[in-house]
Amino acid sequence: MIMIKNKQRELISLLARSKNTFKTSTDLAIDLSLSDRTVRTYLKDLKEVIEDNGGQIISKQGHGFQLQIKDRSAFNSFLITHNLLDTNEKQSKSREASERKHYLLNLLLLESQKIDLDDLSECLFISTSQLNKDIAEIKNQLIPYELTLKKNRSIVFVEGLERAKRHFIMSYFFRQKSVNFLQQLTSSNKFCEAISFDMLTIIILDECREGNIRLSDVMIQNVVLHLALSIKRLQSGLSIQNISMPQATKTNVEYQIAKKIIDRIESIIGFSFPKEEQMYLTLHLMTKSNFMRHESDLDLCLPLTDLLFKIQQETGYLFAQDEQLKNGLIQHLKPMLIRLEQNIKLDNPLLDEIKLNYPELLALIKHYCGQLPNLMQFEINDDEWGYLALHFLASIEKLKNEQKAKVIIICATGLGSAQLLKTRVESEFDERIKIVAIKGYYETNTEMLNDVDFIISSIDLSSKVFKIPVFHVSVFLTEQDVQQIRRYLSCYKAPISNRKKPNVMYSNINAGSYLSDIEQIIDDLAADYFYLCQETVKGKAEILDHLLNLLAFDEAKNYKQEMKQQIENRMALGEIFFSQTIVVPHPAIAVSKLSKIGIAIMPNGLFWDQNYPSVHFIFMISPSIYQNPHLAIMTKAIVALIEDFDVQQKMLRIENFTEFKKLFMTLIEKGA
Repeated sequence: MIMIKNKQRELISLLARSKNTFKTSTDLAIDLSLSDRTVRTYLKDLKEVIEDNGGQIISKQGHGFQLQIKDRSAFNSFLITHNLLDTNEKQSKSREASERKHYLLNLLLLESQKIDLDDLSECLFISTSQLNKDIAEIKNQLIPYELTLKKNRSIVFVEGLERAKRHFIMSYFFRQKSVNFLQQLTSSNKFCEAISFDMLTIIILDECREGNIRLSDVMIQNVVLHLALSIKRLQSGLSIQNISMPQATKTNVEYQIAKKIIDRIESIIGFSFPKEEQMYLTLHLMTKSNFMRHESDLDLCLPLTDLLFKIQQETGYLFAQDEQLKNGLIQHLKPMLIRLEQNIKLDNPLLDEIKLNYPELLALIKHYCGQLPNLMQFEINDDEWGYLALHFLASIEKLKNEQKAKVIIICATGLGSAQLLKTRVESEFDERIKIVAIKGYYETNTEMLNDVDFIISSIDLSSKVFKIPVFHVSVFLTEQDVQQIRRYLSCYKAPISNRKKPNVMYSNINAGSYLSDIEQIIDDLAADYFYLCQETVKGKAEILDHLLNLLAFDEAKNYKQEMKQQIENRMALGEIFFSQTIVVPHPAIAVSKLSKIGIAIMPNGLFWDQNYPSVHFIFMISPSIYQNPHLAIMTKAIVALIEDFDVQQKMLRIENFTEFKKLFMTLIEKGA
């Protein structure tokens, strides 16, 4: 299978989502955080592979580039093979940014390197401005550890005490779910009683940094796992046999470091390692510090990537997107190949547990990994397959943690009762929910909501509009509240799988309040406040003022001024733009006597600002100060309109409110 870089995959996905729309290389570069030149290079490189799989990239002077599909079946097959179908753009970008910062921290802390941002931006194919954003975030991460990120022109490096650096390294790199899972697995087998994972990590970290051996976090984790399993083998009376290494190896720095590591471990566990174990640890360090290679990483990387895609398609777990898994397997396979060539038998003390608890995964790994060209010539026993299974199990554990829905809890002040609600939520949903923040209502900001999957609130937010689901609950989290959230979580899309998310939307309304007479609800809330603007509008102030005048009918004299002020307050709390073409201004605090929605449709578009140059729909929501029994039904339909481009296009061709109502009813019925 042809290898496609992550950014090239994003480029294909972006063109596929744009359908028959031309996109300039500049627009593509901005969307992908690349340079214009890099985008053009990628388009040139992808031309042949796209054409071979039922598509075509065409260019048009002054318009840009467009993806046209010639053979839909062949192209869909290509998208599926390369895991490009139904790509979650937000998750993809978030994951890539996280991996990039992880890589930078690896260089800065574990490898103690000074980074040239200009060179790195070329290497990573991203703009220097994006790289500087990453550096700024890393700088904030280091502050609590009393570490400083220094910059001299384009060169950046970390300055601070070695003790502080080690503290950060342990906290950031070795407190991950995948590492904790391995620690729990080994602890359950009682071979971390003699020495903990943390202590093994500190010893390896200390000695390797002292000896100037540069190991990444994945490499260190592999060495820690190897040593933990070595201790278990020794406790079980097993040891490595027949290892053959040149005598000159004893003069290598890796041998000296391995000896220091073994000496420190022996002083803690109370028994000695045989020389074969020390030699094998030396082999690990030589392989992982890149002084010796059995096969090039590239020879392993290409077929391994293909293999991970195959396992991903069968299991649904996004193994192919887990760079840590891929790197861990590569680092494991290099010494494994040496073992196989030298016929070194390495007993696996966890094999019985793996066979008992994960037989399907073990069978899957034997089937697929046996197809790796590097392994096909060898007869491989279950002990070796079991070692490979540990890497996949750690990846699954990490992916399960990423699967958790990110939630913000909103209470009146963020204190007192909020802690009670937090405790109840954690007790009920610890395996499914990750609470990212507890905030008082006015402490909530746009940035915070961008990374949240839904809101749990002890305050009635039915008069507010958010782009994510809201659950209004008791601070005691009643059984009815629990069931309501469980129903949503049952349909929540897990990033570890390729399943499609059901088109289900939840809001903080009681299902019993949903009235069958949808048409009457729309008439009551919007009929008198509808504005179809066929002409070109000069500015947003004109439209907003017109909607406010419609909504002000039969309201208090200061209604219009209060609405303006409260809409500004709401904008400070969070975005009112639901898409490039849909804006939903609404007040932070209700002002109106009755619930109503002012609707403006502008087929010719409205220039709002540089970021939103062509707005076609304005839904100005004015909730009642008393009650809003049907408002959530309408707001849910507005959210549904965001992704229904067909209905949007039909709405731009209507001639009156009756035609609008008919289309809007279809949106309500879809979400019912």
